[in-house]
Amino acid sequence: MTRKPIGEAERLHGERLGRILAERRQAARLSAGEIARSSDVSLDAVRSLENGRVPTPAFLTVARLAVALGLSLDELHAQASWPTATAERQ
Repeated sequence: MTRKPIGEAERLHGERLGRILAERRQAARLSAGEIARSSDVSLDAVRSLENGRVPTPAFLTVARLAVALGLSLDELHAQASWPTATAERQ
């Protein structure tokens, strides 16, 4: 099965998602390792996500990180999608 190419909107969404997760983790004064352990997500995955190298992370990965950081999935999605949704409506 061929994977659909990732568009600019998806890439930007992934970057924003990673930035939000990193900011929330830092605000909570937690290391990437602590979040990795508490969410059962690999440290490499946490770092890759936070650095924007994973534009379309797996749902379970995002859900586990959101729970570990005290974020709702709705809130996280809205924050990561806001600029894209605004740009698409214009």
